[in-house]
Amino acid sequence: MILIDTREQKYEHVRKAFEEMGVPYDRTKLYVGDYTLVNDQSVCVDRKAGLHEVYSNLIQEHDRFRAECKRAKEAEIRLVVLIEEEAVESLDEVPFWQNPRATKWEFIHAAHQAGKLQDVRLPAKPPVGSDRLAAIMRAMELKYGIEWRFVCKKNVGREIVRILTRKELY
Repeated sequence: MILIDTREQKYEHVRKAFEEMGVPYDRTKLYVGDYTLVNDQSVCVDRKAGLHEVYSNLIQEHDRFRAECKRAKEAEIRLVVLIEEEAVESLDEVPFWQNPRATKWEFIHAAHQAGKLQDVRLPAKPPVGSDRLAAIMRAMELKYGIEWRFVCKKNVGREIVRILTRKELY
């Protein structure tokens, strides 16, 4: 049986995949991550809806995310961060990810330079670049033993089961 953290949101596609595979699940508050096995919590999966969520966790909520990683390491829990991304398959590809925040910032900045969209607020500094995001992810991997994995949204349920049971399902 898989346990799903009660704070996990927008997981209907995962729940549906579990049901299609006949995998029982229950919701409860987890120590770390979003998914684990009821009888073996030494591995936990923390699902992210995309690199935009990873960006938010590492740049805007760094202290909270770092505390969770630290808890996992201290409890000797293998924490796998599973990122739903269609175009990125590995951490090596993260520096090439086009951050929508950066695209929006550049558009508004250019408009401001041209005297347009003056009523649209623009932060003084642009968002952290994708290369910097990848560097932070690598640092978290080295310091806390975090594993970063990438998966298409349609396969996330199967991948969670595969990681937790350590079995190939494809």
